[in-house]
This record gives sequence, C-alpha cells and structure tokens, in this order.
Amino acid sequence: MKSHFFTQLILAFSLLILSFQSYADQWYHVELIVFEQLNSVTDEQWPQMNTFDESPLSPGMATSHIQPATTETLLNTASRLNRSARYRIHYHNAWQQPIMRKNSAQAVAVYSENNLIEGNIRLYKSTYLHAALDLWLKQNSRVIDNWSDASPDGIDISAPKNPNLKESRRIRSKKLYYFDHPKLGALLQLTPIETPLAVQIDLEQLETFSLPTEAAPIVDE
Repeated sequence: MKSHFFTQLILAFSLLILSFQSYADQWYHVELIVFEQLNSVTDEQWPQMNTFDESPLSPGMATSHIQPATTETLLNTASRLNRSARYRIHYHNAWQQPIMRKNSAQAVAVYSENNLIEGNIRLYKSTYLHAALDLWLKQNSRVIDNWSDASPDGIDISAPKNPNLKESRRIRSKKLYYFDHPKLGALLQLTPIETPLAVQIDLEQLETFSLPTEAAPIVDE
C-alpha cells in the first residue's frame, strides 16, 4: 500500500511539473496554409510515402499543450491564393501552443479535409525558434502494379510515391514564412499571445494539490 501511495504521489508531481512548464513557456498563435502549385513542371522523382506515426497533438485538441484557434492572421493571404489560377489551398488551420525545447516539443498533426495533405509540423526552440515540416501531397494512392513489388535489392516498392515537403528552418515570430516545393507550398506565421484562460484555470485547479505535512502511518493488511 505504501508503494502504491508514493507511486500516485510521484505521478501527481510529474503532471504538476509538466503543466507548470507549459504555463511558463511562451504561447503562440500558429497559423498554417498548405497549397498545391498547379502550374509547376518538374522531372523530379517523388519519394516513397511510408506510414505516418500518429502525432500526439492536433489543432482541435484543448489541453495544457495545445488549444484551438480561429484562422484570422492569414485570411487575406488565403483569399489571394484562392483567387489565383496557379494555386489551390488544401489546408488552412490555426491553433495555440507553447513552444518548448527540442527534446520536449511534440508534433502537431496536419490532415486536410479532402485527404490530399498528410503530415505534421513540429515547433521548438533552442537559441531561436524552429519549425520542422513534413508534409505530403497524396496525388497517388498506389504505384502501378508490376510483376514484382520488390526491387532487385529486395526492398519493398509497393508504397505510393508522392510529393514531400520536408524542411526545418529557423524562424521568428510575427513574420510570414514560405516553405517551397515544386508541387506544394506552405505558409506559416507565429504570433506571441498570453497563456489561454482555459489553461490558466486548469493550472489553478492543479495548484490546490498539496502534500500532507506528515506521512500518515499505513498498516498493511
């Protein structure tokens, strides 16, 4: 029973520390647009698309690590892209999150409603802010069936090949960044904000947790 009590105690303290860390880190409004470049001509060979590991966060979540938000920062930019015959927006979303150190930062899932964009974005800080994007434009569901799904080296080549925008870059807040690729592009902007009220309320509730001044004797049955 004693070990069970102390296990619960350690778990409670761990959750408390993680929540305080999220509260202490600067929060940002993150807005991301992913679009297809319709008029591009390239002879680039696309990589094989592998199965994605599920990202721990998504824009619709409401936790101490991420909160939903409205797409307000890049509305004019999105309108200009939509009016152009050269681009087609597949994804436009926004959320709020704290930016943590690289070893603590979690990826945010990026999925378009039309199922053409799949991937994630990971935001973290070291000396500067960084953004790491891994986005796929799912033009092909599967390669054309051949007599074999293996290369001469025995490597499976049955997975579809699709355009992949994979880039990591140092960024600054309040600036609009363009991530380029022959077949798709991404626009990203981060704006510093106050810690969301919902997160502050959750932390205030956690702060009511306190340790007993003296450990109560426990009798094993």
